[in-house]
Amino acid sequence: MADPGRPPAISRRGALLLCLFTSGMGLFIILVAAGLIPAEESSFHAPRWVVGAAGLAFVLAGLAILTIPRGGSHEPAGRTPVTSSLLGGSIVGLLALITNWIAFGPGERRFSGGLALPFFSVSAPAGEWSGRAAFGVGAVIMDLVVVLIAVRGVKRWLRGGAGRAAP
Repeated sequence: MADPGRPPAISRRGALLLCLFTSGMGLFIILVAAGLIPAEESSFHAPRWVVGAAGLAFVLAGLAILTIPRGGSHEPAGRTPVTSSLLGGSIVGLLALITNWIAFGPGERRFSGGLALPFFSVSAPAGEWSGRAAFGVGAVIMDLVVVLIAVRGVKRWLRGGAGRAAP
């Protein structure tokens, strides 16, 4: 009988299909960013390396899907394979990089904000500095998370846990 507190496990085939879809979309974004797939230059609202970093995050997320323990796995509770930890840390690092560019990178930024309630929504342009400040707070938080992940990973590695890493 399935554990009611645990979501149903994804099959190996389902994980592979989801991995291929997610990684394929990321690869498409990377190829557009690299100029191998033509795109209007005016459609880029960020440097191509930022777009490529977002695509790489999707590729890594697709690969991370393959490292999720399946229902019949013998993984101890609260433990994940090292590859999951490395992929997760890399994804968080890429997202932090993008957030830092939005908040602190050179150039003009355009933001919008709004309020959405059931049957009612309002949106309006927001000032550049208020948008950068909001992303700046998020960027600093993400930077701290990246440092935390790196410190935990190094501590785990120094303790000799080459086979497994804590979540």
